[in-house]
Amino acid sequence: MKNEKISRTELQKRIREHLYARRKELKLKQREIAQMLGKSEKTYQRWESTGKGLTDILEVLEVFRKLKFSTFEMVDVLGLPPIELDEIKERYQDEAILTSIRESSIYIYLRDNCSGVNDVLLEKLLDVITDERLKRRRNKK
Repeated sequence: MKNEKISRTELQKRIREHLYARRKELKLKQREIAQMLGKSEKTYQRWESTGKGLTDILEVLEVFRKLKFSTFEMVDVLGLPPIELDEIKERYQDEAILTSIRESSIYIYLRDNCSGVNDVLLEKLLDVITDERLKRRRNKK
């Protein structure tokens, strides 16, 4: 998403849609998530069906954490400016961490666009992609 301002209605819609999709992906019931958050089932149902009532940023972040949203997914859902690679490099000097971050965006894309594929298969696919990338790098040298 570009660095553009989103309306309250659009933000509520995005949160609602992502909460629903993630709950389905995790195969959880609304009641189970409500319990994880220490909220009533009715409260969570309202968040997921209308996106309303979830106004405290700390509460939003807690929901995202419990539902295992990545930092990149949170930034996207909230319509924040994307995290730049230079910012990540400043924060994480370790090459293994940077590689993991780069690969995680591939993982997120695959998970979001290949909903019928389980996590184990996605991880194997990433291994194949990574191996191929390493072979190409070696051949360039």
